[in-house]
Amino acid sequence: MKILSTIRSRSRHAYIAGCLLFTGIAGCDLIDPEETIPSYIYIQPFTVTSNLETQGYPSSKVTDAWVYANGQFIGAFEIPASVPLLTEGVTELIIYAGIKENGISGVSMIYPFYNAYTTTHTLAAGETDTLSPTTTYKPSAGITFSMLERFESSNAFEGTETNATLTTTTDPLLVFEGNRSAISTLFGSTDTFRVISSNPILFPGADKQMFLEIDYQCDLNYNVWLKCNTANMPIYDEILTVTAKESWNKIYINLNPSLQFFSQYQPESIQLEFRAIHSGTDTAQILYDNIKIIQTK
Repeated sequence: MKILSTIRSRSRHAYIAGCLLFTGIAGCDLIDPEETIPSYIYIQPFTVTSNLETQGYPSSKVTDAWVYANGQFIGAFEIPASVPLLTEGVTELIIYAGIKENGISGVSMIYPFYNAYTTTHTLAAGETDTLSPTTTYKPSAGITFSMLERFESSNAFEGTETNATLTTTTDPLLVFEGNRSAISTLFGSTDTFRVISSNPILFPGADKQMFLEIDYQCDLNYNVWLKCNTANMPIYDEILTVTAKESWNKIYINLNPSLQFFSQYQPESIQLEFRAIHSGTDTAQILYDNIKIIQTK
């Protein structure tokens, strides 16, 4: 009887161990299923084209790609970028051009005035498809270029009783594109620079999207302001300080916060201002080109 009891006990333990082993194997399959091998898209930098006469020179600084695959948002990536996708077969890809709002490196957004790049690719697991996205400005039915200044045959800015003014140069070592760029030269430690756009822009309304695009190169920081003309007295808003750059740079500046601020003062029109104070003893220069103010209709 003792021998039978021992045999039954050992059998029971073996049965339980076998069940645990089976359960453990099955549980591993449930917890660690076979990993899906992604397909990849490699996104090259964007190419921007424009109508030179109606949209200005197509300079750009598209830094990010906002990626959608079959209508699903995948993420925003600094380009060039290799993007993994858990999808295979025919896939619709929509890539939006992303910019750094106000030139701030940590603030990426889809630029609202560029068209999305749409393409269809047949993706395969483990393989990479390369995309070279292109974009243009949105149609004139949806946006308006309220200001477009290339300084080729005109100068949309005038001085406001300061030492330095904004003129144009044809020096090929200084010109950004075309035949001319705008230039202001500041001398001495007390030289000030303040210019304003000559033609006021009708106030678009606080609900409109409005951005300022500038190509610039400068030896010192300068400030971007908006002047709001009202029935009573002008209101000013300092938007941001643009830091010195040794080479030509592009910045996209969001004007919407200023529009919302002005909306409480019965605004009639706005004007763009640039200001700077030269605190050094060396000669300093500020160069501008391809200035655009774009808004939604």
